[in-house]
Amino acid sequence: MTRLPAQAVRAATARRLATPSWRDPRLLVGLLLVAASVALGTGVVGAAERTVGVYAVADAVGAGSTVEQGDLRVVQVRLDAGTESRYLRAGSAPPVPAVAMRSLSAGELLPRDAIGDPGRLRARAVSLPLPGRLPTGVRVGGQVDVWAAATDPTAGLAGATEVEPVQLVAGADVVSVDDGAGSLAADGSTVQVLVPVTALPEVLAALTRDARLEVVPVPGGPA
Repeated sequence: MTRLPAQAVRAATARRLATPSWRDPRLLVGLLLVAASVALGTGVVGAAERTVGVYAVADAVGAGSTVEQGDLRVVQVRLDAGTESRYLRAGSAPPVPAVAMRSLSAGELLPRDAIGDPGRLRARAVSLPLPGRLPTGVRVGGQVDVWAAATDPTAGLAGATEVEPVQLVAGADVVSVDDGAGSLAADGSTVQVLVPVTALPEVLAALTRDARLEVVPVPGGPA
């Protein structure tokens, strides 16, 4: 076995123990990796903590109702890049005139497609007189099924009887409610609902015939 001279061994050992030079490629690569890791971590934390101002609905708004600047408030939220564009940013004025395309809950972030020009709305608000108080759960921004029980015209006025109730509208958005609490005649209430244009003839016919109307809250509707 050939042994290296003692002088060569001491030189190799000195090279291993020498302080790395700034020109050492390994040191430069290590510094670059550390700097990249720090920059990446800072960017991730900054993105996670970044908030944007978007509009939220101050109070519940029924579908078809006018939406104005005073109906909105600004909230700071964290949204990812793919979601942020869906909502109306603070400082962006809503279209004028603007109506709610669907029911909006109090505190809900305002999607851009939730408001629009009234001409886009394929429904009309109709006031329905109801006997007695409103059922529990009927509220602005919620939904109800509208039913009617007409009288049998063939029985004559003296013996008029109610026929089988029929459903006129399913899942109608509630625009406004009046439970008659402020009226001297507290024997009835009124609810205004958004009726699809296709269902208007049946609803208006029921009102013309003085049919008995009832609304049934839809479970799980907007709060």
